[in-house]
Amino acid sequence: MDTGLIITIIIFVVVSIVILKIVTKLIKAVLMILIIAFLITSIFGFFTYQDAVELKDNLETKPKLMLLQDNEKIVAGFVTTDFEEEPEFLTISQITEYQNSFKKQDYKKMLGNNYKMFIIKIKAFDFDDEELDFIGKKVSKNLLYSVLKSNDPISLYKGETGIDPALNGISDPVEFKAVVFAVLFSEAIEKKGTLFIFNEYKKKNIIVYPETAVFKFIKLIPTSFVKNMFEKAKDSAINKINQTIKR
Repeated sequence: MDTGLIITIIIFVVVSIVILKIVTKLIKAVLMILIIAFLITSIFGFFTYQDAVELKDNLETKPKLMLLQDNEKIVAGFVTTDFEEEPEFLTISQITEYQNSFKKQDYKKMLGNNYKMFIIKIKAFDFDDEELDFIGKKVSKNLLYSVLKSNDPISLYKGETGIDPALNGISDPVEFKAVVFAVLFSEAIEKKGTLFIFNEYKKKNIIVYPETAVFKFIKLIPTSFVKNMFEKAKDSAINKINQTIKR
């Protein structure tokens, strides 16, 4: 047999063995990566599920600190346990304390004894000509936006509507803004449910503290998927209610 052919065959065999060993190692490495990824995903999914259950229960029963952010300032806020009941509106002195901590990003101090803290940027809300019931009168959301931006919100509101908030026991301008904030938040929750919080959080319009597994998971998935997920959950809930009614 030709010596050149023999050398070629030997080289081919050696190269084939080397390639096979490399491919085998790569396959093992890929499989190992896939297994590790599966385990991490499963563990993360388990903790996310646990957190979601805990979040649902605690949001309904434990106090939550809701703060309104305009640019880099905390301008209003309230504490609520049940979204159905009237919250505790924060005053000027309380907001000043929160603002000082907010500058330092000392979220732990801001949270205090509350279960969760939500810092919501003013741009998270829709401001248009739609009217809302507010202190016994229908007013546009555009007017409420002006109130939130004003340095003298009570005088502005009184001048625009003829209604003095002081007659309803509100003389603190920051407390008055807190009432506006609560009404806007309530309307957003009524329209969109918890999707409002998750969607605006994903847009970075809401800071959540502490940021637990559910919120970290929401960061990783597309906004459209979040919306679809909550719409399906809402449809499922409506179907269950309808089935219960028909029994």
